[in-house]
Amino acid sequence: MRTLTALLTGFEEHKAARFRGLVVGQLVRAARSDPEPGLLHLFLLPPAPGKTRFALYETAQPLNLEVPVPEAIRQVLETLHSSAGDPRRVPGGDQRWRSVDVARQGLYLGSGARFAGIVPGRTGTTIARLVDQTALYVSLDTHRRPVALHASQPMIFNDVPVAAIDNIPVAKEPPFALIDTVVGFLR
Repeated sequence: MRTLTALLTGFEEHKAARFRGLVVGQLVRAARSDPEPGLLHLFLLPPAPGKTRFALYETAQPLNLEVPVPEAIRQVLETLHSSAGDPRRVPGGDQRWRSVDVARQGLYLGSGARFAGIVPGRTGTTIARLVDQTALYVSLDTHRRPVALHASQPMIFNDVPVAAIDNIPVAKEPPFALIDTVVGFLR
């Protein structure tokens, strides 16, 4: 499986900020249409020859939330390892990506987790880590509009610059330990 690591880390800052905003837009769209909690993996499908349009898509991997985080990490990595390191091949995983990327040519972009709304007035939260080490935090209100958008690197979301936050509080919590381990494994 190919990753976007070299390309994304090589972007000049304005282009990287715009790209991060596109990724957050994908996370928001996916959370609006499929707010099921779980582990997700992000991919970028380059344009077909002669075309200019690329696609961002995600695939979901089953995650056992009933075990301690170290055990969840072990189970997730074991499953990824037995699937040749490709989250799209995970047994029982989300197969909707097949309608976008039949040939599995998408470049791995990062991983995240989506959680159901536990904070009053919010329907859910998505956290993610991109291959360039950017941490993302997106939370939607009850109308499924972004109410919190945070990134550890600058981004431009819907043509509005969003400053980087040095310390996204949840980045030190156990779900990020799982995500960071998965991203490190897949990079």
